[in-house]
Amino acid sequence: MGGLAFSSSVNPPHIPRMPPAVYRYVAAACSAVLRELFVYVATPIEGPGKTDHGDVDVLVALERRVVFPRAGVDSKPKTPIELMEEIKHRLRTKHALVHWTGTSANLAIPWPSDMEDCTMAPSSAAEVNVPSGEAADPKPKYVQVDIRICTSADQLFWALYKHAHGDLWNLLGSIIRPFGLTIDEEALWVRIPEIEKLDRKKAKVCLSRDPVEILHFLGMQVEGFWSKPFASVEALYDYATTCRLFWIQDLPSDDEAIAPSKEVNNSGVIGGEEGRKRLKSNDRRRMKGREVYRRWVEEFIPALRAQGKFVHKAGPGTTIEEMRAVVRDEAFSRFFVRPEYEHRLREWRLQRDSEQMKALLKKQVPDTLEPQKRSCLIGALKKIIMEHDTSYGVDTSSFRDADGFYDMEVVGQFIQGNLTGLGEIAWANQQKRAREAMRLKACGCQIPGGLCHA
Repeated sequence: MGGLAFSSSVNPPHIPRMPPAVYRYVAAACSAVLRELFVYVATPIEGPGKTDHGDVDVLVALERRVVFPRAGVDSKPKTPIELMEEIKHRLRTKHALVHWTGTSANLAIPWPSDMEDCTMAPSSAAEVNVPSGEAADPKPKYVQVDIRICTSADQLFWALYKHAHGDLWNLLGSIIRPFGLTIDEEALWVRIPEIEKLDRKKAKVCLSRDPVEILHFLGMQVEGFWSKPFASVEALYDYATTCRLFWIQDLPSDDEAIAPSKEVNNSGVIGGEEGRKRLKSNDRRRMKGREVYRRWVEEFIPALRAQGKFVHKAGPGTTIEEMRAVVRDEAFSRFFVRPEYEHRLREWRLQRDSEQMKALLKKQVPDTLEPQKRSCLIGALKKIIMEHDTSYGVDTSSFRDADGFYDMEVVGQFIQGNLTGLGEIAWANQQKRAREAMRLKACGCQIPGGLCHA
């Protein structure tokens, strides 16, 4: 949250940005305390070139007393709410914003009183303690500590990967997104283009939760990724450009822009003023709050284009639709998700096909019919065409192809040729059922199956 989680609170605590020494001191202190409760405690690798910090992010997983039970000590797992209360107590929290699940929280703890001059950092975690006092400062300072309780070690490791190096995945996400790839707090996904416009969640097929496999797939170096922050923002940018899907879109000149016959190369990042115009809403928010991302769009990408670096010319196979297909097939080969992808797409197409058939039935039956008769006829058509009801004496085998999709032309012809006859049969059947129901009600018989022995 960058230290701003409490900014909208009534009488928010004073949370100034931390110099690096204070950040390291508090991170080490909190980690030392939390290791008494959890097996895994970690903070993501910092972004490069930071002269101050807004908050301290701490990830924890696996209760120590549950993983390593001791005789006479209760080893029953606590709920996230109970664990967060224990965390708040141990960190001497003064203000807290806890998510309703209890798995994450923004905590405000006292600024370390012995770090006012910010000149020294602790040499080891064993030498520090969470600060206990607020001194005599009339306006006490606090440090924002963001806690996340992970459900497993794997989830914690993934979070460390996803949030390593600050804005790195904001950059990489913007690079891979046009090629149908998405990375979030769970995994790397490939999106199904036919589905994503209508249902983003169903459009995602999981590729991998393995950080090393993902870096290899993107053609990026693994060595050094986990060891330390990048030396500078420029070094972070340079690393992002090693992604094999990174190139810069070749913007047409004024003359080329008005030539309708020229193929448009709509793959690659844009940057600059034109890039700003095409940003999604999430990216526009990042431009305002994330300086590293803003400089990437406004300065770094235009500079590369001016130097002619990473710019690909338009040509066969360079439209984003074609490139998405290439990347998708590469993902199939590496992660073996083709069966799931094709099954998901087929099920979605069948669902859409069914919805379109329902709409066709209603459209084909004239709305000039008396409402009850029209409803009765539509119901009969649904049974025959969509439920394979043969009680009307209709052969339903020609309504679908071998893959289970409706032949709209055949169905349309059947409906138009049988509206009158089916309407009469359906209405007669409805009347018969109504008379039988009235007879059962009159004799007081409620026999399952509609049989009456009166």
